Amino acid sequence: SKIPDSWLDDGIFSVHYTKAFQKLQTMSLEEKIGQTLIVRYPTSGAADLINKYNIGGFVFFERDFKGKSKTQVVEMISSSQRSSKIPLLTAIDEEGGRVSRISSNPSLTATPFKSSQEIYNEGGLAAIREDTKKKSSILKGLGLNLNFAPVVDVSTDENDYIYSRTLGKGTNETAEFAKEVIGASKGLGVSYTLKHFPGYGSNADTHLGGSISKKSYEAIMKEDIPPFKAGIDAGAEAVMVSHNTVEAIDSANESSISAKVHALLRNELKFTGVVITDDISMGAMTNVSNIGGKALAAGNDLIITSDVAN
Repeated sequence: SKIPDSWLDDGIFSVHYTKAFQKLQTMSLEEKIGQTLIVRYPTSGAADLINKYNIGGFVFFERDFKGKSKTQVVEMISSSQRSSKIPLLTAIDEEGGRVSRISSNPSLTATPFKSSQEIYNEGGLAAIREDTKKKSSILKGLGLNLNFAPVVDVSTDENDYIYSRTLGKGTNETAEFAKEVIGASKGLGVSYTLKHFPGYGSNADTHLGGSISKKSYEAIMKEDIPPFKAGIDAGAEAVMVSHNTVEAIDSANESSISAKVHALLRNELKFTGVVITDDISMGAMTNVSNIGGKALAAGNDLIITSDVAN
């Protein structure tokens, strides 16, 4: 069976389209829906969760690695893979610094991963490149294949919620950083994710509640978008979309469920990879009904949720 004309985008994964299309013909609607979900790894019953929902993958948190040896972590992840008919995405937020999931465990990495800000200030882009390679090697060795990093939001104000997770530099330096991380990660078996599109800026924390950006469209395009563009042009496999409402693009919807934000990513920036929502269980989305349906309708490929039953 031939792939649909609408798929012919010469995209980053286009060599796999025929195989993917053939696989889709064999799948039930439930299986297709399940494949759009990346869910939080449960404290127990991972195999049951895989079989019940046909999930696309797991995201692992610090609690999943705590006190475990490398062998135990490898077994935890590979046993999930064995339970799934379709290979799982095994994801982690390993940004380094404040958001570091495995590196609090000395059995998995000798020293905790530093934040991108710290690495850059110590050794510039060369140090960023080395850190990305080292990180990829450790993640792959554990069976993880998707990193929800780098954070390419631009923030130079240390009072911003997102500041400590960013490079802490301006647009140009952040764009170079994005390009460097994606370039360094190639061929190492771990895919990377540019986040949080279309840029967090000085917005409030969406884990806690809604957050509205009143920045002008021109300022967004000039200040926040270039790092995403640089990472996309370097071959980023994935982009994560935030729950911020960006009034200049779409005042009615959070970015993660906004067709206009996704159109900017696909049509203006020519991104052909995988679009992922930030976790839909976060505070900013508590009052949104039918989030999953809205997220898929807006143009997301994958939905992250800590609460799959709902």
